[in-house]
Amino acid sequence: MHPLDNPVWSALTTHQAGLALVDGMARRFPPEMTVFGALALSLPPAWQALSRLAKAPVGLYSTAPLQPPPGWRVTRHIELLQMIAEDGPVGPVIPRPAATPQVVELGPADMNEMSTLYAATRPGREICPRILKLGTFLGLRCDGRLAAMAGLRMHLPGYREITTVATLPGHQGRGYATALVLALAERIRARKERPYLTVGIGNARAIAVYQRLGFRERTRLHSTTLAFT
Repeated sequence: MHPLDNPVWSALTTHQAGLALVDGMARRFPPEMTVFGALALSLPPAWQALSRLAKAPVGLYSTAPLQPPPGWRVTRHIELLQMIAEDGPVGPVIPRPAATPQVVELGPADMNEMSTLYAATRPGREICPRILKLGTFLGLRCDGRLAAMAGLRMHLPGYREITTVATLPGHQGRGYATALVLALAERIRARKERPYLTVGIGNARAIAVYQRLGFRERTRLHSTTLAFT
């Protein structure tokens, strides 16, 4: 099995093991950092262990649709493309427009604005309040307002995930997402690791941007959020 087939388990048993909440064959990140957890194998003892970690809903990646045992309720499901950067530098050299704002590193003081931007691009969802514990986030400001952001989340041997790419409505088409993804990919490459990301299969605009930047589809994953009842 490729480590990116079960990226959360790979991360929580290696570089991010120190963050893991653990019970037998189940692990999860603290829900205030990210919703995701993982099973070593989809077996009854693993599901029982995960139920003991599921005081808050937990998200699982799978290569096929999940069939959770009784007691679990699906609250969200989306099919994703998992895209990985080709070998070598990510993407062509893309000149930034002169008007593109400077990329800045975001911190705890920016969380209120990050929350607003997240809610504007993902209606009905909220950013995890301690997501910055998982990795660096970068942003672009326009007239003092946070107009775009992207950050790092999963970290496993040889790979680093780019996540939460968001551009404020009305600011699309200005190259902000491109600038942020390239900046993060450069940092990942500097550590001799490969960038990867996930994107909804219906998000044709984002997929096209990532393809231009040198990302290719590796596989399709199902992201399923479940509550234990």
